[in-house]
Amino acid sequence: MAKQIAALAVFLLLLGEKAAACDACGCSVNGVGVGLMATYRQNFLGFQYQYAPFRSTLEHTEGATDYFHSFELMARFRVFRRFNLQLNQPYRLNVRHHPDGNATMNGLGDTRFVASYILLDQKPFGNGLRLYAEAGLGAKAPIGQFNVNLHDELALPENFNPGNGSWAGLAQANLVLGRKNGGVTLTGSYQHNRPSTSGYRFGHQWSGQALLFNQFTTKGRISLTPYCGVAAEGVGRDVKANGNYAAATGGKGWFAAAGINLRFDQWLVGAAYSQPFSQHYSNAEVEAKGRLTLQLSHIF
Repeated sequence: MAKQIAALAVFLLLLGEKAAACDACGCSVNGVGVGLMATYRQNFLGFQYQYAPFRSTLEHTEGATDYFHSFELMARFRVFRRFNLQLNQPYRLNVRHHPDGNATMNGLGDTRFVASYILLDQKPFGNGLRLYAEAGLGAKAPIGQFNVNLHDELALPENFNPGNGSWAGLAQANLVLGRKNGGVTLTGSYQHNRPSTSGYRFGHQWSGQALLFNQFTTKGRISLTPYCGVAAEGVGRDVKANGNYAAATGGKGWFAAAGINLRFDQWLVGAAYSQPFSQHYSNAEVEAKGRLTLQLSHIF
């Protein structure tokens, strides 16, 4: 059973080679999701901020720089012994700086809902090792702001919208192998997008991370958990209503990631930074820059 769970996590982390939305100078992927929330198995309410910039690499034009800001409310509750429900509601602020004029789009993003099942709950192995594994399925609802004429009216890519105007299926898996106060966590997620109301379909998305962590506890009620590792993401090519692929869409990136969590009683504060070391977005017309993630959660 443990081998099957590990295979599932690795499979989700490698889905990028088959993922089928990035327009030039911007990306609609939900992000690499660097963090250690999978290691906290209690209920939680939280807030997360992520900053993700992209810059045009075209030599024949001055190009644009896009700044994607995501402000996200998160909640997870255990409703039965092995079942968890998680809800994520983002608010997105997308900013483009261009010599010909700047542009801003902001509004609610699409709502994500996932129900997960705990397959292994701290199963003991030899040498003090413990394995936790869960897998979940869910949906993304088109609650977010979506302008089907954004490209024609404002000359902005479709994925500059805060939402993408379509339903999507979600799958995710979390695997934590721990020993004493340290361990490794593997997480993977996949999003299968349906066509929007205009017939435009954003490419399917995947993301994953592998992080090493160790918790240091003080004599008081404070614990400090630094971590580092590798994160990755991928988006497939967008498909227009006529069935043709949208130009300069799709891509993937690999990131070196590091962060730290500070926990005091039931409060958790976290910060993480990820730097790309290998990438190919929008036919190499776009370059991802370093990303910052901040988080505040109440665990109960």
